[in-house]
Amino acid sequence: MIKENKKILRSRGTKIVFGIAFVVFAVYAILIYSMIGWGFLQSLKANREFWNDMVSLPKDWLFSNYIKAFKKLEYGGVSFFGMFLNSIWLSFGSTFLSVFMTCVTGYIFAKYKFCGREVAFSFILFTLTIPIVGSMPSAYRIITSLHLDNSPLYLLTSLGGFGGNFLMTYAFFKGINNAYSEAAEIDGAGDLYIFLHIMLPLAKALFFALMILGVIGSWNSYEAPILYLGNMPTLASGLYFYREIIAYESNEPVYLAGVLISTIPIFIMVAAFGNRIMENMVIGGVKG
Repeated sequence: MIKENKKILRSRGTKIVFGIAFVVFAVYAILIYSMIGWGFLQSLKANREFWNDMVSLPKDWLFSNYIKAFKKLEYGGVSFFGMFLNSIWLSFGSTFLSVFMTCVTGYIFAKYKFCGREVAFSFILFTLTIPIVGSMPSAYRIITSLHLDNSPLYLLTSLGGFGGNFLMTYAFFKGINNAYSEAAEIDGAGDLYIFLHIMLPLAKALFFALMILGVIGSWNSYEAPILYLGNMPTLASGLYFYREIIAYESNEPVYLAGVLISTIPIFIMVAAFGNRIMENMVIGGVKG
């Protein structure tokens, strides 16, 4: 009888917690989509109409503002399309190199025993506690001294192999049975072959999920491009700079149109791969 009462209380408590979480996330989603809807409506107004009333529907639906965004939004002589291309190579290139290196380091720490392994692992965990702002001055000095700024060579800075993704790749490879690598070793396979042809394919779901999440984060990031790629602006950094310019030109609807255009690739990726990401990601880790 007591056990049944505990089960009933536990089930009620679980329902209450999930109900509260649902309400919180529902309100958050409504706020996000309402802001996107507001931005879309305001992007269809004329300048004067926008500044006179930022709440009402547009009198004349100026879809031509989106064409103007392609033509007028630029920074440092780089067009909107040029900033779009910069966003593509930076987001996909840096994310691929970063995820691949975290897979390498995660696999090495999970499957190999070497001198200083525990000390190095502890040091890696310690570095995760250091705020990004604390390491930014030294990172800026190193990157500029090596002349990696304002160049596609900036992608080399993504070959760190550590960070939050390292913990997930480490946990994933730690959970893989050693029978796979041992069977390959019996057949004469080397360490590199085992990693590239056996272990990495097993981690393709994890690799794909981290790639999508990394691309989304990199696409929306503007701090690093502002610091290191001032002559090669991305959409995020270029629109940030342009935002300062239109403070004097009052082209807010055109600016909002450009912002919404820049979010289209992210919406497509989330719509196409959102379910797959959720299937592979679980609380506290990633499912293989």
